Amino acid sequence: MDYYERRAAEYDATAWAHPEGDPRTAEAVRSVLASLPAQSTLDIGCGTGYVSRWLPGDLTLLDASAGMLAIARRRLPDANVVRASVPRLPFADRSFGRAFAANLYGHLTEQQRAELVSETRRVAGEIVILEQVAEDGLFREGPEERELLDGTRMTIHKCYFTVERLLSEIGAGEVLMNGPMFAIVRA
Repeated sequence: MDYYERRAAEYDATAWAHPEGDPRTAEAVRSVLASLPAQSTLDIGCGTGYVSRWLPGDLTLLDASAGMLAIARRRLPDANVVRASVPRLPFADRSFGRAFAANLYGHLTEQQRAELVSETRRVAGEIVILEQVAEDGLFREGPEERELLDGTRMTIHKCYFTVERLLSEIGAGEVLMNGPMFAIVRA
C-alpha cells in the first residue's frame, strides 16, 4: 500500500498516459469498458480513477490509498468514494450489479485473489477483471522491484497472467479483450 500512496501523484503519467506507451492500448481498454451495459459498479482498487471514468453507470470507488482516492474524487466528483483494503469488501450482499478491478488483482497473493473473488461474488452479480498479461504467455508471480520518479526503489508482489489462468481463477466466464498488454475477463 505504501508504494501506491507514494506513487499517487505520478501514477497517471507513468502508467496509462506514459509517453512511451501505445495510446491504442488505452483506447482498446476504454472501448471495451464503455461497451458494457450501465449498472451500479464497485471499482475495487480504483487508484486515481483513470480507468474508472470509462465505466458506464453509477460508480463506487474503493482504494486503500488516501492519495489515490483524492485524485479519483477530483476526477469523478459524482462517484461514491470508500477507503478500504481488500480482499474484504465493506458492503452488504448484492450491493452492486458489477464489481470491477483494473491492475489490482495481479498484486494479490493466490489466497488473497481467491478471497477477493469470493467477496466480489457476494457483493455483485458480475465480475470484470482487467489485468496485465504475460508477454511470453507464461504465468509468473513473485516480487518485483519498481522505481518511483524520485529514485526510490520498492518491492511489490506482481502476477503476469494468461487469459486461461484469469478465467480459471474467477470461475470461468468470457474474454472481453485479449492482449497485447492487457486482458479483460468477465464472469
